[in-house]
Amino acid sequence: MDKLQVFICENFYPEYQAALQKEEINDIELHLYPTLCDHKGRKNEVKEILSQADTGKSILICNQSCGALKLLDGEKPIETVTGNYCFTHLTCDEFLDYLTSQGSYIVSLGWLKQWEHHLDAMGFDKETAKSFFQETSKQIVFLDAKIDDNAEDLLKELSSYVNLPCLIIPVGIETIRLLLKSKIFEWRLHHQNIENNKIIDELRSQSADYSAVFDMLGKISSYTNKRDAIGKVKDLFMMVFGVQNFRFWSESSELIPIELREFRLNDAQYALLKNEDRFCIKVSWDDHLYGILDASGFMFPQYIERYLNLALDITKFLGLVLHNNEQYEKIVESEKELKYLSFHDSLTGLYNRTYINQLLTGEVKDDKTIVFMFDIDKLKYVNDHFGHAAGDKLINNFADVVKQCFRETDIVARIGGDEFTAILYNGDEKTAKTIQQRIIDLINMNNENLKDKHLELSVSIGYAMSESGNETIEDLMKKADVLMYEDKMEKRQS
Repeated sequence: MDKLQVFICENFYPEYQAALQKEEINDIELHLYPTLCDHKGRKNEVKEILSQADTGKSILICNQSCGALKLLDGEKPIETVTGNYCFTHLTCDEFLDYLTSQGSYIVSLGWLKQWEHHLDAMGFDKETAKSFFQETSKQIVFLDAKIDDNAEDLLKELSSYVNLPCLIIPVGIETIRLLLKSKIFEWRLHHQNIENNKIIDELRSQSADYSAVFDMLGKISSYTNKRDAIGKVKDLFMMVFGVQNFRFWSESSELIPIELREFRLNDAQYALLKNEDRFCIKVSWDDHLYGILDASGFMFPQYIERYLNLALDITKFLGLVLHNNEQYEKIVESEKELKYLSFHDSLTGLYNRTYINQLLTGEVKDDKTIVFMFDIDKLKYVNDHFGHAAGDKLINNFADVVKQCFRETDIVARIGGDEFTAILYNGDEKTAKTIQQRIIDLINMNNENLKDKHLELSVSIGYAMSESGNETIEDLMKKADVLMYEDKMEKRQS
């Protein structure tokens, strides 16, 4: 029996093997070749493997910069399917762009299963591996297609070995399944001796449908929000199936038709309503229901069952895309939260010293920059005699005061236990004195309403204004700090 030969990098062999088994495709033969990413010395071996490819019966799947492309025999060309990344068929390029921009070292199951061998091939022992990964990456990201129960344990071993945090991102093999389906239908049409015209017509239709779907799904996977992805699927249904009516009912929609409410709750994946020229398919991923696709009014209703089979593949892919959208949003939000925490004081919510340190060496923009320095008097005494909870109240009370006295465009920070600073642009001497007096007035108002005398606020204040464009924020902070210390000494002497 003739078979279509598919050459795939060893790092992704498990996912392609799983896709073939899932689809029960018996006329594709997978050939794996060693990865050249960290095995540069195995080019001859890869070249030998690729030389066995049969013209017209073979496909090489890789990324567009893979070294394997340069090893193909020019006199015996084979079809190539390339993507921007090795991982393109596991998740969308936009998601991969984001992960790499955040310093993620992305691994697949095939690589993970042989991670020790790969590190050895890269010339690393434990110390050099740690050094390399920690200098080049912030975390190890594993794209998990959920086809190996031991993958998480392997990831933890690698994470511990290189001393980097790890992250598992669930992905699917839906793109791979559709790719292999589109290629096998095309191959069967052109390379199998079929005399039955009806079968030939069916293969021709399947080949055309899957090719069109695969091309468009590549665009759908690039969308990072739900509305755009569903909109593109609507376009796909209209183009391939000639659908006149298309609706997506979200999982929580209160407007869902009565006939679909029971369908939403039962175990069926789809409902085919031939008498209405209509089918409905659940869009889900990993047991999470995202909604129901409702399509009707087909241009050629006699092919509705064939359309349904293809639509089932599309909705599986859409479920994966919507799942990836959620993962993308969670990671972006996580990054935002981490960035916020890294630049903000956890007790007061003000900026912290880390943020201020980034501004220290920058020259002031003009002669209208003002820097304040504040120090809460007797905070250590309160902590020692009444506990840190009482000290935290003092800190938060003063934070509330400065939040009221400065604009949103001003930079206000807690830079130490009892130290605060504020940076204002476009101010003058009158502005500085007005703010200083406002702070004093609010502190007095705060103290008037207190029953516990040890919680009364007393704050030393100093401020400095820029005199030339050559001064830095750090220069002004030092001047303001001197004046703030003088204010503190005057209080102690009075």
